[in-house]
Amino acid sequence: MPRGQLSLSIIEAVVGVVLVLGVAAGFVVGVSGSPSSTPQLDTLARDTATVLGSEPTESGRDSRLAALARSDRAFEQVRTPTRERIERLLPADVVFEVRTPRGTFGYPRSPTAAVGSVTVPTRYGPVTIRVWYG
Repeated sequence: MPRGQLSLSIIEAVVGVVLVLGVAAGFVVGVSGSPSSTPQLDTLARDTATVLGSEPTESGRDSRLAALARSDRAFEQVRTPTRERIERLLPADVVFEVRTPRGTFGYPRSPTAAVGSVTVPTRYGPVTIRVWYG
């Protein structure tokens, strides 16, 4: 029985086409950038919200998060201790902003900074914590 053989030049041509297509696909798809820090920042924001949502204020009536949204008076009373607590919770190179229906506190954000955030509903309104490297 005769055996069929492929010409060596055909095999070389197929390998060359596959190689050229692979290089072209690499240019089209591009090189992936550095890994995003947003998932880590989201985790930091979520962890901060969890701690603040479980810690009671000095009065013991509400959690820190709920007190921030409860009233203007409560916001003023717990803003400074909450700010200090967040500064102790987060790494030194991470800064934050807290937004509530009663006001906002924290640091100004660079428009190019990657941000991690979480919004926690409370019975008095949503509280948003945003963190970024600063």
